[in-house]
Amino acid sequence: MFPTVPFAEGAYGIGEFAGITEADPPPPQEGCMMERAIIATDLSEASDIMVKHMGFLKDFGVTSLLLLQCPDYQEVASEVFPYVATIQTEAIERQKEDLQGLGFAVESRISPGNAKREINRIAEEEGFSLVVVGSQGRSLLGGAFLGGVAHEVMLGTRKPLLIIRLQVDEQKHLSVTGISEDGVAKRILFATDFSPGAEGAFAHLEQLIATGNVKQITLLHVQDRSHIEPHLVERLEEFNTIDKDRLEEMKTRLSSGNKVKIETKLIYGDPHTEILRELEESDATMVMMGTQGRGFLRELFVGSVSQYIARRAQVPVFLIPIKPE
Repeated sequence: MFPTVPFAEGAYGIGEFAGITEADPPPPQEGCMMERAIIATDLSEASDIMVKHMGFLKDFGVTSLLLLQCPDYQEVASEVFPYVATIQTEAIERQKEDLQGLGFAVESRISPGNAKREINRIAEEEGFSLVVVGSQGRSLLGGAFLGGVAHEVMLGTRKPLLIIRLQVDEQKHLSVTGISEDGVAKRILFATDFSPGAEGAFAHLEQLIATGNVKQITLLHVQDRSHIEPHLVERLEEFNTIDKDRLEEMKTRLSSGNKVKIETKLIYGDPHTEILRELEESDATMVMMGTQGRGFLRELFVGSVSQYIARRAQVPVFLIPIKPE
């Protein structure tokens, strides 16, 4: 349980400080073990490369994959679609074989329709516990994921979402960034705002630790300058004391029975900038965040923070949505 600081309407810096209390613990998060995952593909060169690097999903406990492609209805209605469908079927089978070669049980599926709706519908209805998508720099993967579709997947998902970064080098070669022989889960930067949403993400962090693949964790909280200046500056020391204690409680909880190296960091500034700075200055292999919390994480899916981190982070970004009440 995270102790929380309730605020009047508007929260930090907008409403009036309402005191410090111990909140009731959030409901348990179900389905933290991630045995079944969807890998969203558009059958492009970028997704071919991404698929070949998915072996690290075993570190998450994943054993079974659905390789899912969602051509839109306009494409399906095209006169040339029968020809295109043959090519797509061959392409998705090649990707399926690549994933099977990595040791996963794999089903491949082409499900026409709106990619956002189909991915989230299938994940929800069929009980998948993780969705994996690719992001290429400031834009998202071509084809079905060009433009805002992957962003829309973020908007609608009720399942944990893992965003893999790809980049194009000076020779125009595509590559996956942030995935090394160490895997992805070895060194995790966990950004928290101590909300119920962050607690849900914390439960997933505990499950990752239980796999034995996590070696180092940095617990990070950013005191949002825009919520404190100018009216609450005189209380910053008080807030820091409270939040340092919270971080230490989290560290103690994670340290129980584990040999993971854990450090805590409390930073003052702009959350999206400070999270990215910490990623650039550390050797983290993944950043992990909850959603729908108070403060900067509250608007993670609809504001600029998630886009900023997901598009610029050189390591995978793992987003955990809070379950609706």
